[in-house]
Amino acid sequence: LVLDDVWSKADLEYLLFEAKGYKTVFTTRENSIIPIRDGSRPYEMPVLRSEDSVKLFCFWAFGLPSIPTNEHKDLVQQVAAACGGLPLALTVIGSCLRNQPWTFWRSAKEKLSNAESIAPYHTEKLLNRLETSTDVLDDESKQCFLDLGAF
Repeated sequence: LVLDDVWSKADLEYLLFEAKGYKTVFTTRENSIIPIRDGSRPYEMPVLRSEDSVKLFCFWAFGLPSIPTNEHKDLVQQVAAACGGLPLALTVIGSCLRNQPWTFWRSAKEKLSNAESIAPYHTEKLLNRLETSTDVLDDESKQCFLDLGAF
């Protein structure tokens, strides 16, 4: 059984049991909910290496696996680095910057560079970086996004 993005012990309560040949694998951002049992051990996923970060970012920003030769190479590398090796941030920010003017890229780089981590894991850092992705929305879309978040 594979469970993704488990947030609480209650989510796991009825799904974790021991049976021959049965394994449960789950992902979570909260170490406090991980049950320690015989033979089980947590694994913390590392962030992406710089080279892999640039590849993933470029795929979403340009539709290519690397920085196009005619583009602002230093700026692209700085924005990718500012995503902190976090795959979701690289994907969302890369998508949001696609076809945007370079002035927008510079502004995004500054905002991303100021996204300091205040949590022991990547959650807050990721949320701060993803906040930059709402900058590309028009006012009506921002309001719809806010309404959706209220549910």
